[in-house]
Parts: sequence; structure tokens; C-alpha cells
Amino acid sequence: MFLKSARRLFPEYVTNFATYGEATTILKQRGIISEAAGGVVTKRTFDPFQSFNNFLSEASVQENPIKAPKASGAYATKAVETKTSKEVTDNQKETGYTYDDKKIIDNVYGQAFLEGYYAEMKDPKNIDKTVDELKEIVRKNLAKNPTFYVENAAFGVKGIGYTKDAPGLGEGEPAKGKYKASGYGDIKK
Repeated sequence: MFLKSARRLFPEYVTNFATYGEATTILKQRGIISEAAGGVVTKRTFDPFQSFNNFLSEASVQENPIKAPKASGAYATKAVETKTSKEVTDNQKETGYTYDDKKIIDNVYGQAFLEGYYAEMKDPKNIDKTVDELKEIVRKNLAKNPTFYVENAAFGVKGIGYTKDAPGLGEGEPAKGKYKASGYGDIKK
């Protein structure tokens, strides 16, 4: 009877070919059954409901993980800032680094700098210039106008770029007339 129950309850431990001695040894090693002082084999009791209650009591003691974390710095920063926060300005004062100075290469837009460097590198009149001289040319152009290479050297080719003069670009004309609510206005004849 014991062997039949052991095979039914613990098929992963007790195979169909295991003997009584093998089954008791395996279940003792796994801690499923234990031997009392009088030689009586007892089954360890496991109460899943008690385990679940213990789990819930542990969870109620811990902090709520969904709460937003507190600000780590001395200042609380909002999600949308209308002006530079005090924490940032204090950091700038401590480090002595100014982010507004466009004469420093690190303060210009990186992708625009790469596109400008590529355009200047491809320009035949800059063939004898060094890397540092090309960087200085790009920095000066971007300091004057952040979109210089978008407007004057698109795709690395000087002379082409974004313009408002082409059809479909630039500012549109507002619709006028009887049907202006539709967005078309009066049709010109």
C-alpha cells in the first residue's frame, strides 16, 4: 500500500520498478518523509494556505513598489520645466562649464556637426586643410546658424539644402472666401 501511494504521489522520485527500501531511502533523502525516534515513518505536513498567508504578511510589511521614488538630490525636479532648475545651475557653477557658449564644439548639435564636417571634407577647396581646421570651420558656421548645413549643404553637397522658395515649402497662404472653413477657400479661375 505504501509503495503504491508513493508512486502515485511522487512519480518524479519513485519509479514503477523501485522496491520498498529504495522508495523509503529516496523519500528520506528528499525530506518528504522522516523517521521518528520510535521507528515510525511520518509524513511531513505542508499547508499551502499557511504559506500563502505568510507570503501576504511579508508583502504588507514591505514598501509599496508602485510608489514613485523620492528625489535623490537636494532639489525636486518637475517633469516639465519652464526654466533651468536650480540643481542644474548649481552644477554649472560648481564645474565652471557653460552650456550656452557655442564656441565649444561640445555645445553644438552633434548630428549637424557631423554633417557639416562631412560637407567640408568633400569640398574641393578644403582638400589641403587639417582635421582641426575643418572642425573650426564647422564650429564657426554652426555658431552663427545651427541649421547652416541643412540649408546650405544637404547630403554633404554644398549648394543644395532646405529652402522656403520651392513650391510646397515655406509658409502657406490662409484660405479666404466663402468656403474657407473647408481649408480650400474660393477657387481661383
